[in-house]
Amino acid sequence: MYIEKLNLENFRNYKSQEVEFINGINLFLGLNAHGKTNIIEALYICAFGKSYRASKDTELINYDYPCEYCKIDVKYNKNDNPHTTSFYVDKMNRKQIKNDEVKIKKIADYVGEIPIVIFSPESLDIVNGSPAKRRNFIDMICCQMSKSYIIYLQEYMKCLKLKNTMLKKEVVDDGYIEVLHEKMSKYIKYIVEFRQKIVSLLEKYAKGIELKITNNEENIKLTYVTDFLNMNEEEIKKYLDDHLYIDKLRFSSVKGIQRDDLVVDVNEKDVSVFGSQGQKRTALLSLKLANFELLKEELGQTPILLLDDIMSELDSKRINFMLKYIENYQSIITTTEDTFVNGISNIKIFKVSKGTLEN
Repeated sequence: MYIEKLNLENFRNYKSQEVEFINGINLFLGLNAHGKTNIIEALYICAFGKSYRASKDTELINYDYPCEYCKIDVKYNKNDNPHTTSFYVDKMNRKQIKNDEVKIKKIADYVGEIPIVIFSPESLDIVNGSPAKRRNFIDMICCQMSKSYIIYLQEYMKCLKLKNTMLKKEVVDDGYIEVLHEKMSKYIKYIVEFRQKIVSLLEKYAKGIELKITNNEENIKLTYVTDFLNMNEEEIKKYLDDHLYIDKLRFSSVKGIQRDDLVVDVNEKDVSVFGSQGQKRTALLSLKLANFELLKEELGQTPILLLDDIMSELDSKRINFMLKYIENYQSIITTTEDTFVNGISNIKIFKVSKGTLEN
C-alpha cells in the first residue's frame, strides 16, 4: 500500500499543485505557515473523509483567492492495483467523496481503505492530555479496523445526545431514557469489547518497541479503564438505570463509554504523572509505531505514516530509531530542517514555500 500522486485544487494555500511521491521517505522542508502541514491534512482527509484541523469543511477552501470550491485527488496502489480517491467541497458546504469514481454514501463504508498513522506534536496529548485524547487515539485505530465499530460509535453518540437533551429539561421522562439505555447497552458492549481487544494488541506491539528503544530498561503497560468490562447487555442497562438519579442531579450523563480512559504505565508508574519528558516521548513513539504494526498485521496492508513536524519533539536517538524503523515503508514527513536525513538513500525532498513545491 502506497500513495503515488496527490493533486490539490484551491485547497488551503495551494491554488493548484501536483505531488508525486516515492514509496519511501517523502520529506517536505520549509518554514512554518508555508503549507507543509496542508499536505498531511489533505492525505488525512482522503483517509477519514474529514479534517483533523478544521471545524468546518468550508475552511479548507483556498483563503488567498476568491475560490468557490476545493478538491483533493489521490492516486494510490493497493495489492498492485491502482485506485483513486477524491474529496470535494464548495462554499455552500456541498461535499462529495468518491473512491474509484463511485460516490461514498456512508463514511463507515470507506474508512480503512487508506490506512494511516499520524504523528504530530499534538500527539503528546495521548500521554499528557485528557482521557478524550486517549479515547480518540484508540477510536482512530478501531474505526480503521471495523465498519461496525464506526456505526455503533455513531449510534451511541446519537443516543447520548438525545439523553443529555432530555436531562436538561424541567421534567425528565425516565421511561424515555430507559429505552435509550436499552439501545446504548448494545452499543456499549460491542465498543468496550473491541476497544479492549485493540488495547491488548497495541500493548503487545508497544512492549517490544519500548524495550528496543530503551535497551530493555523500560517496560510499557496499557490498561483500558471502563465501567463496563465483562458486562452483558442486561448488566450494562441496569448500571445505567441505577445511575439515572445522579444524571438528573447533574443534568448530564455521568456514566458511559464517553468517560473511558487509557492508562499508560512505564515501569509500573503512570507515565502522565510520574514520567520524565524523555519517558513520555519514548512511550508516545512506542504507541505510534505499535499503531503502525497493529494496522499492518491486522489489515494486511502497510499504513501510510504521516509525521508532521515531530523532529523538534524527539532527540537524535529517537529520531534515528524511528527513521531506521520506517525506512522500508512510505512516510510523509514535514520539517523545518533536514540535518537528520544524512545517509538516508530512499528519500525525496520537496521544498515548500508559500503554497508551492520544488523538488
